[in-house]
Amino acid sequence: MKLSLLPLLAAPCCAAPLRFSRLEQMPDEEIDDGVLACAGCGREYPIISGVPRLLPAGAKDARVVRTSASFCWEWTRYPGSLAEDRGIFLEESQLCATDLKGKLVLDAGCGMGRYALVALDLGAEVVALDLSESLLRLADAARVRPNLHLVQGNLLKPPLKAGTFDFVYSHGVLHHTPDTRAAFQAVAGLVKPNGRLSVWLYGKAGRYRDFATNPLRPDRLWVARHRRLSWIIVAARQLISDVLRVFTVRLPLPLTYALCYPLAWLGALPALKYLTFSAHRDFRVRLIENFDWLSPPFQFHHTKEELSAWYETAGYDVLRLLAHGLVPKPGILGRRR
Repeated sequence: MKLSLLPLLAAPCCAAPLRFSRLEQMPDEEIDDGVLACAGCGREYPIISGVPRLLPAGAKDARVVRTSASFCWEWTRYPGSLAEDRGIFLEESQLCATDLKGKLVLDAGCGMGRYALVALDLGAEVVALDLSESLLRLADAARVRPNLHLVQGNLLKPPLKAGTFDFVYSHGVLHHTPDTRAAFQAVAGLVKPNGRLSVWLYGKAGRYRDFATNPLRPDRLWVARHRRLSWIIVAARQLISDVLRVFTVRLPLPLTYALCYPLAWLGALPALKYLTFSAHRDFRVRLIENFDWLSPPFQFHHTKEELSAWYETAGYDVLRLLAHGLVPKPGILGRRR
């Protein structure tokens, strides 16, 4: 942990400022181990291996424990940064490559940090926040890159000061919390006035009239010619998912992972890939993405209409809707008023 991170932090218990209680400072001003204390209630939070562990107090829901373990299992097996990461990040965030230079950015649900590294390379100062210990895959980078900070915390009670960040993004994460809307509201409050927020969520078929107006990528315009059939396919895919997940979220993680191998193989077949949960060209990524779909206990699906309403309620103007393919992927870039 760097000394410069402290002014950005807040206690998850009451949002009060934090202060150093005990610390072991390294020669380069990195803090490897120590304790942070809440200035309001005095509750203490450890710094372990250079990462402040700012998790809320209280008994953990077994499903939250499973969620953290599932993503830790997943991200420690992910191949690592890929050449496509930069392009995917810019497409999903709906930003230009020059937009983040000199900005303070939060990766809300960073996983192993593939997009945090992209934002860093685009010139941002990045705070990478995650519930699981998968963010430790960024530890070596954080030690040598002064603009990268790691924080372990819960998105429902983010341990960061409100109204602080120029840009916050949470891509494919909030629907894995116990309450997607509450997590959105918590994350939205971290953006400063005139700052921007980019979020995308798992989509659903929803009402046909809403599905029919979903924005499509240029390479998926063929979906528009078969809207009704596409709507049925998406609904069928969701039904298959719901049936599988009744069992897979209860299985030991290694067994769920093993069951994803057949789905990863099917994901390479032109017709059947849409009934699996990943059509990525890399088998290893398909395997992980199927596991990502089937293992976490919390998985909620939303429409662009729902997400748009949340932005409006949180005091944002909607700037852009994310175009996607056959499977809906409601995503919005908004600016805080």
